[in-house]
Amino acid sequence: MDDDPLSGLPTGAAQWSAVCARHYGDMISAKFCAGAAPPSLTSLADLEALLGLTVRPNPNNDPTINANVRLTLNGESTGLGVRSVNPILARAFLMTPSPNSAPNASYQVLAFARGEPLVELVANDPAAQTLRFFLVRFHPACESTGCSNGDLQTAAIESGWTGYTLYDDRTIADTTLDCLNCHEPGGPGSKRILRMQELANPWAHWFYPERPDTLQIVQDFLAAHGGESYAGIPSSLVMPSRPAALTQLLQNNGFGTQPNVFDTLKINTELAAGGTSATWTGLYAQALAGQQIPPPYVDNPYDRTKEQAAITAYQQVLSGSLPRAQLPDLRDTFLDSALADMSIRPKPGLDGKGILVQMCQMCHNARLDQTLSRARFNVEQLAQVSRAEKDTAIQRLQLPPADRHAMPPARFHELSAAERQLAIDELMK
Repeated sequence: MDDDPLSGLPTGAAQWSAVCARHYGDMISAKFCAGAAPPSLTSLADLEALLGLTVRPNPNNDPTINANVRLTLNGESTGLGVRSVNPILARAFLMTPSPNSAPNASYQVLAFARGEPLVELVANDPAAQTLRFFLVRFHPACESTGCSNGDLQTAAIESGWTGYTLYDDRTIADTTLDCLNCHEPGGPGSKRILRMQELANPWAHWFYPERPDTLQIVQDFLAAHGGESYAGIPSSLVMPSRPAALTQLLQNNGFGTQPNVFDTLKINTELAAGGTSATWTGLYAQALAGQQIPPPYVDNPYDRTKEQAAITAYQQVLSGSLPRAQLPDLRDTFLDSALADMSIRPKPGLDGKGILVQMCQMCHNARLDQTLSRARFNVEQLAQVSRAEKDTAIQRLQLPPADRHAMPPARFHELSAAERQLAIDELMK
């Protein structure tokens, strides 16, 4: 079974040469392509140093320290980490500062969460007036013998790399790690966008200690990690961090209007008044219809019992009372009842067509690049899909979830046996 979503693509120096030969005009390409060979990177710290995004301790709040980098973290993702990011395995963002209301001439953002050997990068290309998205796939030392949860979900993943590959968005467009499915939602030729669905205060799922529920996210992170640095961020800088840094970067550079913005204040007000939110229900309806990426969960999606068990296990690894190899999977902290509302599971009661629309249509539609192989399985026009293509989809629905060809991709969705059969029955028509 092949479980590598990037299997079959060029790697290492060959892929680096292909990216650099495209002569992109962004600051990430400039740094990676400055020499005659790929830069030597053996850790996340090396990558951050290459990009000029190193975060230094700053106990006295010296404004001259970390002047070239801002940071924030969140505890729920609607992107590649939808099933893995949580307050313990937080998604960290390091970015170019945006100190005033004017657009940045050049800017970059790095995103990383422990759990998977991937780093997401984006930078603007001023000459081409577009965004360039990149993915760094690095190789932890454990890969040769098999990686445990402790290898991937602790600080061990941030160093000891034995190699890496830099991919640009065009190279990975026909994989489950495609950047442009979310960041070029209008399809080829449309404007590429930075996404931050919770763009405005009070940022329900971000590290924002100004409110009790978001303070809890920060406290859970710190309870697990103690004084440990995370993604190169010193522990002392986690509590002072704010999502406003990323909000300002987006707003100043033309991304202040999001396609399906999660209006936290309005949603929270509706929840407080009646226990439900019509605003959030409308966002979910768009995801249910396969028209938008899923919104963040309406409230806090975490199971406190699961989360406390994960915190305790991580503390035990840090203290040495639990061997790192015995660390349980820290990703399993969601409420079971939240999975359908997060679009990880289908909405209960859907028929086969509804399951295919909610689970598959955002990646299989008429808007995406029609030269990609997955465009042949267009859920928007299912009646016109060929018998051969439907049979291929059925075969992929029956693959083990870890297989890179399995449908739907396990990093985003899961189906019960009954739901899977409903989807297959629909495709048999």
